[in-house]
Amino acid sequence: MNKDIANIITTAKIIKTPNRHERLKLNGNVSYDQDQVYRFSPILDGVIQKVNFRLGDFVRKGQTLLEIRSAELNEMSANMREAQLHLKTAQRQLSATQNLYADGVASDREILEAQVAVSNAESEIQKINEVLYLYSGDIEKGVLTIKAKSDGYIVEKHVVEGQQVESSNDPLFILGNLSKVWVQANVYSGYIGRIKTGQSAAIETTAYPGKVFEGKINRISNVIDPRERVLKAIIELDNSSLLLKPEMMVTVDVYLDNRSDALAIPHESVVFDADAYHLIKYVSDCEMKIVEFVPIYEDNDFFYMASNQLRDGDEIVKTNSLLVYNKLIGK
Repeated sequence: MNKDIANIITTAKIIKTPNRHERLKLNGNVSYDQDQVYRFSPILDGVIQKVNFRLGDFVRKGQTLLEIRSAELNEMSANMREAQLHLKTAQRQLSATQNLYADGVASDREILEAQVAVSNAESEIQKINEVLYLYSGDIEKGVLTIKAKSDGYIVEKHVVEGQQVESSNDPLFILGNLSKVWVQANVYSGYIGRIKTGQSAAIETTAYPGKVFEGKINRISNVIDPRERVLKAIIELDNSSLLLKPEMMVTVDVYLDNRSDALAIPHESVVFDADAYHLIKYVSDCEMKIVEFVPIYEDNDFFYMASNQLRDGDEIVKTNSLLVYNKLIGK
């Protein structure tokens, strides 16, 4: 090792910590309770005529949120008139057939066909009325009035006035109840075997320095998130104070079930590279070695590692460890 490098580093002796609860520090974010949301997706094409909310607004049940002008309502109006005409015709035909049947002229089959015609016309009218009721549609003005299905907050908004919308599964807005939120902690592959439901967790966010939100892991996803390549550990928290907001970044300390001795490694000694944690073991000014390790837990000052790779009292590079690391790997 170059003497110039040795002159700009400081070292520290590794300290063994006493038997204590192991913890894992995970990062994550706050999300709304996805079991208590209303997603509005249009089933008719149209143009957004009016938007009565902004992202984050609190809305009351029955409050008008959107007005959508839709040409399909005009078609629906024509279909309604046609269905009503068919119903009147079918009812007259059924009455006439029943009279003929009473006189022994009409057959059972003719009675059945007349009854089916009435039923079909009634079903068509009911179908149109259900759509109009669902969307509070004004069939004469050609306007759909979208109202809030419950009290809550607008947690997602993907709509502006004048926007052309089509029938699809993509929601124009999502209405959520923020009195309870989910914290989604990212569990990387090296930690999957150590995280379990029921483990206690302490959640912190930079928005409220020093404040800790306590909870437990309620469930763990069974599918790797394809974008972040992690499993999600879900912690449900009471949020009646409304302090936690969707998309807030958080750190999550998960308290593991076991206790153990561990070696404390200062944060500034650790180099994260190639998806792994490394430290530099100091033997002498001329001899330093890279040691790859897996943290068993972490706090604000230290990573903690098992004692099978180093010994209590071994020296490690404390400052400029990245510079030494790059030198050792030939960068």
